Amino acid sequence: MKWGLFAILLVIGLALYLAWTFFSQREAAVLSILLYRNGDADGFLKELNTASAKFFFSKKLRVLMAIDAYMMKNDDEALAKQFEKADAYRLRAADRLLVLQKELTWHVGRNEIDLAKKDYEEMSRIYDHDLSKKQKKTHEEMMREADYTNAIHIEKDGKYAHELMERAKNIKDDIPCGVTYYKAAQSYYLKGDKKQCQLALEKAEPKLRKTSYHDLIQKMLDNKNYDQILSMKI
Repeated sequence: MKWGLFAILLVIGLALYLAWTFFSQREAAVLSILLYRNGDADGFLKELNTASAKFFFSKKLRVLMAIDAYMMKNDDEALAKQFEKADAYRLRAADRLLVLQKELTWHVGRNEIDLAKKDYEEMSRIYDHDLSKKQKKTHEEMMREADYTNAIHIEKDGKYAHELMERAKNIKDDIPCGVTYYKAAQSYYLKGDKKQCQLALEKAEPKLRKTSYHDLIQKMLDNKNYDQILSMKI
């Protein structure tokens, strides 16, 4: 092959690669804005089904991407189908861990505790045995949140109460901070420590004032009755 022709083909190939990268990133940005900035799950799903999205993202990837949208919509029927599809795919360990984390949250929310337990056990196995050290570091916080969910809603154990209180003190954003305080309150409730449960709820209340959780928190604080505290799977 002549060097001149080789150079031309190389330039064309590079140009095509750069164009593909640019347009695929733009499509990803459009989808991200729709779902995570605008909270438009229906718009996200519609865009995910366009020719552009299908061109840049594989069917497997689009199945995984759609899960967050259906979780936002609380569409249990659609989620069941998406998880069934995702479970049938051969996924990398890190991707499987992410899917299981979402399944765990979903099953706990539906009070399907036996299924949630299986999700958590498989997450633990993958995290301990299938991830590299770098991947473990990347997914450490996600796995810790799964530990909290397992302790509170599956084992009914308040063993992380103090840890959650300490973590909440260092979280600057209101909603994540409030959620962590609420999990601490749940944990203290499970430990039978109503004084610390009330303290954690009092700290959670102003942080979660603009959320759907606030009315129940305020009701429990007003009545000094915390028996409904585990009903919120947050």
